[in-house]
Amino acid sequence: MKLQYLGHAAFRIVSEMGTTIVTDPFKAEMVGFAMTKVRCDVVTVSHHHGDHDGMESILGNPPILDEQISCAADDIAVESISTYHDDVKGAKRGKNLVFCFLVDGIKVAHMGDIGCWDPDVADKIKGCDVLLIPVGGTFTVDALGAKRYVDAVRPKIVIPMHYKTAEHHFDVDGVEKFLALFDKSAVMDNGSDTLVLYDAPDPDAPTQVVVLQRFVD
Repeated sequence: MKLQYLGHAAFRIVSEMGTTIVTDPFKAEMVGFAMTKVRCDVVTVSHHHGDHDGMESILGNPPILDEQISCAADDIAVESISTYHDDVKGAKRGKNLVFCFLVDGIKVAHMGDIGCWDPDVADKIKGCDVLLIPVGGTFTVDALGAKRYVDAVRPKIVIPMHYKTAEHHFDVDGVEKFLALFDKSAVMDNGSDTLVLYDAPDPDAPTQVVVLQRFVD
């Protein structure tokens, strides 16, 4: 499996067979920078806000998964879980979908813009191999809220997303508050935009936080 960070909450997931899924593409005017235009077989959209639903970045006309669903995209199994974008059961920002992918035997969970502690979601994704989670707060869970999910889910790899960078033009926290909650030895940032896994991580290995840089074509 190859997982590439396209920025904000967008990732490109590619199976060994070549099946490609893009999560939460974004509009440049909402985020502050343009997403690289990409082709894929399927797009998943956690909710219909402009920073997660920018289809102008997607070439071609692939199907869009934007509801609670359990299906397969060729060799990738996809399941979504309904939850909320805020901590008042959607009264402020509506619902959010957590998407779970099984790619080459590797379990990946993309949390979208989850904005609350949801023990049912934590239980359903517990033990996933890779957790993609927002950490910036304001519109999502903050660093402490994200850490609570990490502690409950116990993934092997955590990739933070939806945080302030020098390119963003809206106000959320940077990734530093989240990283500070982990021992320095658990954090890896080697300047890469891509994580490649040939097998599922060692189930006995400690959780590792991997910071990916934005892919720019």
